[in-house]
Amino acid sequence: MRYLTAGESHGEVLVGIIEGMPAGLAIDKQKIDDMLLLRQSVIGRGERSRTLPDEAKILSGLNGSVTTGAPISVIINNGDCGRGKFGFYRPGHADYAADIKYGYGDPSLGAERASARETAIRTALGAIALQLLQELGISVRARVLRIGGVATPEFDALDAATRCDVRYFDEIKTLIDETAKKGDTLGGKIELTVSGAIVGIGSHVFFDRRLDGRLCGALMSVPSVKAVEIGLGVGFASSTGRQVVDEWENGRRKSNNCGGIEGGISNGEDIVLALTCKPIPSVSGLKTIDRSQKEVVTGKVRGDVCAVPAACIVAEAVAALELASAIMDCFGGDTMAELKERYEAKGALCKK
Repeated sequence: MRYLTAGESHGEVLVGIIEGMPAGLAIDKQKIDDMLLLRQSVIGRGERSRTLPDEAKILSGLNGSVTTGAPISVIINNGDCGRGKFGFYRPGHADYAADIKYGYGDPSLGAERASARETAIRTALGAIALQLLQELGISVRARVLRIGGVATPEFDALDAATRCDVRYFDEIKTLIDETAKKGDTLGGKIELTVSGAIVGIGSHVFFDRRLDGRLCGALMSVPSVKAVEIGLGVGFASSTGRQVVDEWENGRRKSNNCGGIEGGISNGEDIVLALTCKPIPSVSGLKTIDRSQKEVVTGKVRGDVCAVPAACIVAEAVAALELASAIMDCFGGDTMAELKERYEAKGALCKK
């Protein structure tokens, strides 16, 4: 399974295509739009998120609401097409590197494709992939662990809005509001959990088929994500093997420090990842240069105060796309019936 996106932050539309989805999967479009709305409406978003709600339009690949096996194409109209130009390079953004690489002659042009606006279409495609995973009994769920220096309460049973939209936690809401008043931004940390995946997704036989590598690479491609950990993650560095190996006892694992992946293959435990997001560098008054190499300070360019809650939604979508792709690579099938039969047959081997 492959997917592709196109479009600029302030272009007319964003475009996405998924190729390789099996026929016979019923698609609930409302679930796609609900996920887009959640990405757009969580706390920490900037003024652009208060424009018209994003809505996906599916152009091909469905017969009614059921996949045909043909490529699925999706578009999202950009409600705000007016690009604001700026003549300085914003530190921490793609402006400088993109201008030098492509010779735009315009520091603001690199921001058009590098912008996190592109994640809206990936969220729409990921919402489709999530529906495939749900048919196989797999759930993908992210939650905010921390924003700035404040950790969130740990709840097991929260709906998507509560897990991702930390306005429900007074201390964090206050922190975001105070940071916005100062004209500053915040980073944070996210936990992503995949539950219900069977043993055998991914492969050790070649490096680019390793499930951990595929998931980490995809998640690192989300703007603002600067680190991805699996399982115990950086905690392995200060541990011994006897302390952290996931031993078996009475037919079950005593721990899940490896995060559900061994040798690049899912092992049947929950797949657990942690993502660290940097503060968005759209801050005014920073020392920088303009295109003539003259030293200037950054002016106000709109952006989010904190992208972490929105990144939760995007992370679920991106992980779903990569996991669905890995499942199709392993089990194939032209139809959902074929895929489910093969997937369930492999899953049954682990229960014997």
